[in-house]
Amino acid sequence: MTETAVVKYDITDKAVAEMKSFYMGLTISDMDDKEQFDTVHDARMVVKTHRVAVEKRRKELKADAISWGRKVDTEAKRIFGMLEPIESHLMAEENKVLEEQKRIKEGQDRVEREKIQDRVNSLQMFGAVLPFQEVALMSDEEFETILEGSRVAFVAEQKRLSDEAAARKAEDERLAAERAELEKQRKEQEEKDAARKEFNDRILAEQKAAQDKINTERKALEDEKEAERNRVHREKMAEQERKDRIAFEAKAKEDAKIQAEKDAIEVAEQAEKYRLAKIEAEKAEAARQKALLPDKTKLTEWIEMVRSVPEPEIKDNDAKIYLSGAVDKISEAMEVLLVKIERL
Repeated sequence: MTETAVVKYDITDKAVAEMKSFYMGLTISDMDDKEQFDTVHDARMVVKTHRVAVEKRRKELKADAISWGRKVDTEAKRIFGMLEPIESHLMAEENKVLEEQKRIKEGQDRVEREKIQDRVNSLQMFGAVLPFQEVALMSDEEFETILEGSRVAFVAEQKRLSDEAAARKAEDERLAAERAELEKQRKEQEEKDAARKEFNDRILAEQKAAQDKINTERKALEDEKEAERNRVHREKMAEQERKDRIAFEAKAKEDAKIQAEKDAIEVAEQAEKYRLAKIEAEKAEAARQKALLPDKTKLTEWIEMVRSVPEPEIKDNDAKIYLSGAVDKISEAMEVLLVKIERL
């Protein structure tokens, strides 16, 4: 290959001009028009194919001599300069659709997350705490069934607490009624005693004229007996009232103790349920985070590793051609893979 050799590629300036004339007019006006997108994509792939062919030919020509390689590079750079605006235009048109698709998907994902959070909030209103991931996997029918079950259980629990409060109130009212009845009986007894005393006093007064001395002594004796009876009666009433008060206080303490134990057990159970639910939610979140982006990262690192492998020094011309073809195919595959990775 001499200094005066003409550098030739498989594509002419006329062909590039024709592509520019036709392809630079291609645009995507409707984000949902698949035909427009496919037309732009196919056109870009044609331009890319020519660019890759030029790159392949450049390597073939450059392999013979450094000076010839400089000419090859210069011509390739010139052709690249003509091809790049066309490919960039087509790529920009493709990206309009890809960006719009990405925006739509992000909006759909946001709506889905808000829907799942509304589900979690609805369940929490009835005391049901479930992991975010578990709620996300439920169908609408499954969620409505679980929500209704949680609501029924919540209403039943509220009714149970209300019934217990009503029972305690009824018991308090019963004890109050018993105390009121005892107080009523005590007053009635005092009234009877007073009436009997008044009757005795009247009889004694009527007999006093005939038997002053006897009546006086008898009255003194009766008064003494009456006082004893009253004293005994009062002591009995006081003792009975004390026993009633002690029994009532003991029962109230026992009821309070039982209720406190129930409340403590319920609080402990709720705390344990919340702890277990939190652990499950943390595990689910860790698994979800672990599942994000690992393939994309691994593929990107692998591509960089492949690109960094140097080409071996080959003397045989046929082997050089084979190697060049293989390298071109690998390079093209790497570019296609990179485009696809960005869509993950």
